[in-house]
Amino acid sequence: GSLGKRLFDIVLVSDCVLPKLYPIGPLVDGIDELLSDNGIAIISYEHRYFPEFNPKERFKELAALRNLQVDVIPQNQHDPVFSVDDIEIWHVSRRKE
Repeated sequence: GSLGKRLFDIVLVSDCVLPKLYPIGPLVDGIDELLSDNGIAIISYEHRYFPEFNPKERFKELAALRNLQVDVIPQNQHDPVFSVDDIEIWHVSRRKE
């Protein structure tokens, strides 16, 4: 990639799982390329209807192919003021072997 071998401990992604506008595969590839072995990606995901597939499930499938685990942060751990029902926060990390 253009960043060479530089890896990051934290990758933040907001409002980018939008298959109508952006393919999901390159996003997962980018996270995989940027994430250090012990790094995490924190992703905000807003539920949106897409007729061709479920974007959340597709992201999880593609992440698993890259040995990435996607965990949803429970709603009760979100900030009570800045939390809404249709937005999830995902914690993405490398699966430990």
